[in-house]
This record gives sequence, structure tokens and C-alpha cells, in this order.
Amino acid sequence: TRSGVVSGGGGYGAGSQGNSPGGHSSAGATIGQVDAEVMTLIRRLAMLGNLATDTQLAAAGALEAAGGAPLPNVILAHRDELRRTASGSLDHMVIDVVGSLFDQILADPKIAPQMARHIARLQLPVLRAALGDATFFSSRRHPVRRLVNRIASLAVAFEDFSQGPGQHFLELVKQLVDDIVGGDFDQMLVYEQTLDKLEAFVAEQAKRDVASQSDAGNMLDNKESELLMQQRYTQ
Repeated sequence: TRSGVVSGGGGYGAGSQGNSPGGHSSAGATIGQVDAEVMTLIRRLAMLGNLATDTQLAAAGALEAAGGAPLPNVILAHRDELRRTASGSLDHMVIDVVGSLFDQILADPKIAPQMARHIARLQLPVLRAALGDATFFSSRRHPVRRLVNRIASLAVAFEDFSQGPGQHFLELVKQLVDDIVGGDFDQMLVYEQTLDKLEAFVAEQAKRDVASQSDAGNMLDNKESELLMQQRYTQ
């Protein structure tokens, strides 16, 4: 799940518009068309999910960490309602596939519960993208797929989300997911900008790591110089 949400080839479908890195549409581009009734249901479910308090989310994460019930798969929980609203058998298949994909992601023991519950909140935006854009399945570089994969792959690099870089990353992901779920997740640009913010965080963290290693190296050099001076003085 961390290397790719779905296996598939590169490139984008013929429906892409405009030019951007990776060949996908960007500014002002909507992620394909979805039946109005389906979109209304997806937004309603996303809104209900957004009403969950931090306490409820924390309780879910604690239960998951203790080996209890897994985090809820919203798509599978509302599968029948979604399938009734969707018009065709292809949409039904997409609903089942995306629901199963999130089952795999949320069950991955390498992804900490604190991070998994934020990834779980992306279920409905991802479903909306998959229903409206056939290139979601055919391209590994689809911005929505890349976003979920990038969050998951970065998350496993941190051992502690209670302090330091891990805490900063967790706070960033929470804010980015809040913006997506509470905003206009019809627009491809939203996901591209979110990916840019993640990469900016990674670049900044890399700079801090290099600076930290440099400081440690300087401290070691100074300590060695002091020891040499002490040895010479003793001699």
C-alpha cells in the first residue's frame, strides 16, 4: 500500500487538460464528472466525518493501538447506500475496489494509528476522484493516489509522533486533510498544491538534519581539539 494504491501503468487519460509536471491537468480542472446524486451523498458523508471531535478520533486511535477494533472504513460502512445512488455496474466496482484499498491501508501495522486516522478521512475524496477520473487507476502518478501514498510512506519514517519532527509532520497532515475534506476536493489543483506542501516539509526537514549533523561534527572537532590540547599540556 505504501508504494502504490493500485498497480498500473504510467501516463494520463485523454481527458486531461492543460499542461503541468507529470502531464495532468491543474489550475481550475475538475476531476471528471460524477452524478449529482452521488456527489451529494459523498459530500454529506464527508461532512458527517468532519463533525467527529478530536476526542472521538483519539479514542478510535487508542482502540486501534490497543489491538481493538480497526479504524472505520466509511466506504464499506455505507457501501449499500453508495451503490444504490451510483448508476452503473462500473461505479459499483469502483466503490468496492476503493473500499478494499483503504481496508489494506488502514490495516497496515507499519502506519501508526495517529496517522492512519487522518489517512482514513481521505476515503471519500479518493472515492470521488476514482469515480470521476478513469486515469486514477491507469496512472501511478495521479495526484490523488500520489498524495495518499506519500503520506503513508512518509509516516513510516517517524517512530514518535508526540514530539519533534514526527509531531510537526502529524500536525501538517491534519491541517492538509482538514483543508481537503472541508474544501473543494473536486479540483485537481487542491491535491497538487497539497503534494507541494508535503515536499516542502520534506525539504525543510532534510535541511535541518544536515544542519544538525554539521553541528554535531563541529562539536566533535572542538572536543578533539580540547583533548589534543590537554594531552600536550600533560606532556
